[in-house]
Amino acid sequence: MDLSLNIELAEKHIEDILKQCYEELGLEMDEETLVTLCKGLLHFMLTASLIPSERSMRFQGTDLDVVVPSLKILTKNPENAIVIQLIKNAAESNRIAKAKSVQPHGANVWIVSPKRLATDYRNYHLGEGEIRYSRIVRDISEFVNSKKVGRLKLLP
Repeated sequence: MDLSLNIELAEKHIEDILKQCYEELGLEMDEETLVTLCKGLLHFMLTASLIPSERSMRFQGTDLDVVVPSLKILTKNPENAIVIQLIKNAAESNRIAKAKSVQPHGANVWIVSPKRLATDYRNYHLGEGEIRYSRIVRDISEFVNSKKVGRLKLLP
């Protein structure tokens, strides 16, 4: 599945996959399960969309879930990088502050959570509203395109 030519399909695929998971798992979808699902789905969609990213790393003593496009860009030009943290609940909000310690541009700290959190950062969540989780890949793609960061290349 190559979504790089039609990134809007990512939003539809995410919504379809989440709907199917809710139907299959029902009440078993606790915060831990939801964050794990969001993380796996984000990793897959970034790859399918050919969006460069680094995942699950430690940088300057801080655990980071996803950096787009790379730690190298985050270090040299933080305004051209996004740090995405997957947060289960408000009890993990200290991870947001730690992300801010390595990404000085607050607009480039994005949070993914099952429910909307009380935060000043962009918070993609599984509820309704303008910043639904299903939009995240499209928004990342728009960010990458606006910064003129190259996409991943597929070898024949």
